[in-house]
Parts: sequence; structure tokens; C-alpha cells
Amino acid sequence: MVERNRDEKNKMLVLVATSCLAFAAVADESSSLAQRWRVRFDIGGTFPEAAKLTEIGGPVTGGGELKLSPGLQFDLAAGYRVTPWLTLEAELGSTFNTVDSVGNWSYPNSEFWQMLMMANVVVEYPCGRLVPIAGVGAGGALSILSFGNYYDGYSYTEPDGSGTDFVPAFQAFGGVRYRFSDQWNVGVMYRFLATSRQNWEVDWWDGRSFRVGVDSICLQSICLVVSGSF
Repeated sequence: MVERNRDEKNKMLVLVATSCLAFAAVADESSSLAQRWRVRFDIGGTFPEAAKLTEIGGPVTGGGELKLSPGLQFDLAAGYRVTPWLTLEAELGSTFNTVDSVGNWSYPNSEFWQMLMMANVVVEYPCGRLVPIAGVGAGGALSILSFGNYYDGYSYTEPDGSGTDFVPAFQAFGGVRYRFSDQWNVGVMYRFLATSRQNWEVDWWDGRSFRVGVDSICLQSICLVVSGSF
């Protein structure tokens, strides 16, 4: 009889604990979905891979490379939280790197800019204040390759030569964020960005022009992330 009462009490405790956990999960989900809109700002450093050179005034067959120095990345994104673990977002970003060399040729004060326009799918595991996140995105990159950019501290002069291109771009990212208030988070994110083949028609200052082409541009970055929910 005592054993039977003990079993019934254990079953009751399990039922109560399960009900409390289920109620907490529902309450947490309702609370998280009360703030469906997300904003995010990233700033950090980029670490470019050497890009295979396909053209510089003509086809390249000797295995030359476009070499970029480590640079900077900025991103601003806004998203809508579909479920507690799924967010769809639109992102605008920019990357900046100086150009070390184009094949065997180098030119002083050369720069490479990209303006990124991406649509992302972000997943996360909201298990407390520390939340792991991951995502993928696709869109386009508007790039500018310029040579001879001069600054005198007060003004900027036109480069000696520059060219632009717009190509598809893809990215994958992951990281972790810490919720320090009801609306705001801070975290760190790793990102891998790749574009398709890029080609720039470089217009030189004396009226000449030549083409520079690469197989792809690939950048890795680590960024500090600040995000909010509304």
C-alpha cells in the first residue's frame, strides 16, 4: 500500500514538472514572438583569399592572382521573426580592402570595395541569454576596383583608373549572441562570403582602358554584432 502511494506521488510529481516545463516553453515562445522585428549591426575585419586572375588586358594563363590586404566590413540588417527559431532578413553591407598586387603588377593606393545586398535565412536556438545563431544568404555585390586613390587629409581626388561590376554573391555565417536586456543583444559572428566571376573595365585617366578579371572573390570575416528586437 505504501509502495503504491509512493508510485502515485512520483507520477504526480512527473506530471506537475512536465506541465510546468510545457507552460514555461509556451510562455517563452509567446514572449519571444511578441517582438517579431529584428535589427542588426555588424563591424569587423575581413581576411581575403587570393583570387585567381583570369584577365589583365588579355587572358591570363600563368596562374596569376589578385591579392588583397585584410580589411573592414560593415553590415546593417532588418528582419522578421517567423518563429522563435527562424528569422528572414534583408541586409546591406560593405567591405573594403586595399590591393597588394594584380598578378606581377602593383600600383600605389589601390582599393577594392564591395556593396552587398543580401537576403538571409537565420536560425537560432533560444535557450536562455546565450543564443547560438547560424544562417545563409544570397544576393548581389556591386564592386569597385580602383587604382591611385589620393587623400590629402581634406579632400579626395579622382583615382587614376577604376572599374565596376555587379555579380551574384553568397554567404554563410554563424556565431553567438548574449541578451543583456529585454530588447538588446551583443555577440560575435564568423562569415564566409563568395562572389561569382568578376570583371572590371578599368578606365584610365589618359583615356585608355583595360580589363581585369578574377575567377571569384572570397572573404572571411569576424565581426562584433549588436542586435535588437521590437
